Amino acid sequence: MRNFFFIAIAAIALTSCTKEGLGGDATLVVKPAHHGLPIVSTTAYQDSVFIKYNTLDAPANPTTEYDLLVVGTVGEDHIHVEGLKHGDYYVYCTGWDTSINMRVSGGVPVTIKRKERKDEIVKDVPVVE
Repeated sequence: MRNFFFIAIAAIALTSCTKEGLGGDATLVVKPAHHGLPIVSTTAYQDSVFIKYNTLDAPANPTTEYDLLVVGTVGEDHIHVEGLKHGDYYVYCTGWDTSINMRVSGGVPVTIKRKERKDEIVKDVPVVE
């Protein structure tokens, strides 16, 4: 009985400390691309990444039902999302494609595995008009 109690407490402790969100060491490098061409953040329209924790599905409105917003740096074709824990996320990007002079957006599910919890993970995100 004592062993069962110890195993139950250990199982609860191991599963309860891994909630998605900030406070970890993983970094997502999000690279939005339209038809394979990178979307570069501009002063007129900075790229944005909306992150929803604990899901692999897009929220009904990914630009209002998110847990974290990260704005890109002008001149860069990627956005760093730092300090994430391992787990499931939905990543949604918006940007401005200067070649067609239009707003583009799109999203992908991302799972950061436990073994990647201290890594930099590059994620390509296809965006469309």
